[in-house]
Order: sequence, then structure tokens, then C-alpha cells
Amino acid sequence: MKTTKHETRVLTETAVLVAVALVLDTLAGLYSPFKYGGSISPAMLPIFFLAVRHGWKRGLIAGFLFGILQSLVGAATGNFYFLSIPQYLLDYLVAYTVLGVAGFFAGAVRRPWLLAAAIFAAGFLRYLAHGFSGVVYWAQWAPDGVNVWFYSFILYNLPYMSASILLCIVLGLVLQNRGILSIGLNESSKG
Repeated sequence: MKTTKHETRVLTETAVLVAVALVLDTLAGLYSPFKYGGSISPAMLPIFFLAVRHGWKRGLIAGFLFGILQSLVGAATGNFYFLSIPQYLLDYLVAYTVLGVAGFFAGAVRRPWLLAAAIFAAGFLRYLAHGFSGVVYWAQWAPDGVNVWFYSFILYNLPYMSASILLCIVLGLVLQNRGILSIGLNESSKG
């Protein structure tokens, strides 16, 4: 099967953006105050960029790859939290794969409000995945007397996820305003 120049460029862009996301995530994880994982980080931004530039399918694939690599790097650095296969699937594979949903927002490459909506929607889905994982798998770590739903969704996951989503929106809009999102795109590309 012969690959086209465009396919090669998109595969290369995917590899580079997933690598950038991984580096950003690893650096943020070094300084995270969150005891059981999570950090305030722009690491989701490269996955959002790929999704809005090339569509949701490539975004989902990039998010999935990022989730796998993030867990492998986390395991190597001692920042990996594994209780069971279903917990792993929800906290790593589902939570990062859903970042590709940003690709459903056609036109987000050039429209600021659509980019903000894409980042918010996909980031919110990741927040939900971590929140439900906290309720189902991490409940024993909730402080005594604190409702596990409140602990998981509000006290633990909301602070770092809302800050990370807001950081990605702000940085994304700055980079979009500077034309970074549309570099190399032509009329046949998604976006």
C-alpha cells in the first residue's frame, strides 16, 4: 500500500504532537501537588490541536497513544497508579482517548469560540472519566466523612482538570491567533 505525502506528514505530525504532550505531562507531573495523580498542565493541548487540524478519528488515535505512553512513562518514573484493568482503562485509555472528540468541532482551527468549545468539551469528558474512576475505584482514599462523589468530582479532580482546561483554552487561543493551528493546512485537510 502506497502512502501519500499528506498521510506521511499527518503521521509525522501525530508522532511529534503526542511526544510534545508526553513531555509536557511528564514535566508537569514532577511538580504536581496531587497525591494520587493529576497535574495542572497544558499536555492535552497538542492532542486537541491534532484533533481540530485532522479530525476526530486521528484525534482519538492520538489520545489513545498518549494514554498508553503516559502510563508507561508514569510506570518508569513512579507516577503510575494501577488498581485493576478496568481502572487502568478508565483512567488512562478512555480519559485520554476522549480528547480526540475536539475533532468533532469543524472549523475550530480558524474560529476562536469553536476552539474554546472543542477544548472545553473534550476536556470535560476527560474530567468525567477521572471522576467516575475516583468514585468506583479510588473511593477508599476519600477522607472519612466526605461523600465519595463530592471528593472525586469536586475536591480532587475539579481543581486540576478545570485549571488544565482553562490553561489549554488560553494557550490554544493565543496560538490560534498567531496562526499556528493552520500552518501547513490546505483546502483538503480537516479543520
